[in-house]
Amino acid sequence: MQRTAITVGRGREEVARLWATPGYRTDYIDQHGATVAFKDAPADRGTEIHVDLGGRGADGLGGVLRKVGGSPELTKVKDELRRFKQRVETGVIPRSDGTPEGESAERKIKQRPAQPLTDSELPKAGVA
Repeated sequence: MQRTAITVGRGREEVARLWATPGYRTDYIDQHGATVAFKDAPADRGTEIHVDLGGRGADGLGGVLRKVGGSPELTKVKDELRRFKQRVETGVIPRSDGTPEGESAERKIKQRPAQPLTDSELPKAGVA
């Protein structure tokens, strides 16, 4: 099973209404046959949105790797949920000059670890 959830600081009826409103979320979650459920968060702290992508690819080595590293579909769903939460709670999706396309878990996965500069790169970086 591939599941994820997020808590949005708004009432369940409002969140469900906005979820159905075009422009607040993409169709990516629907296109992948996900099940979406809205539940009241504990201590009256908003609404939990639970997304279940089902058990696709849960067998064998592929299933183990997906449990450890997550699947591309699950990563994309988490990004979509985070954008929905930002849009509902603040009215905008924050962006920075460093990542004008927005924060993305998918992008973070593709990052490589820091490595020392080569001798030819040192002068470009201002290191003598």
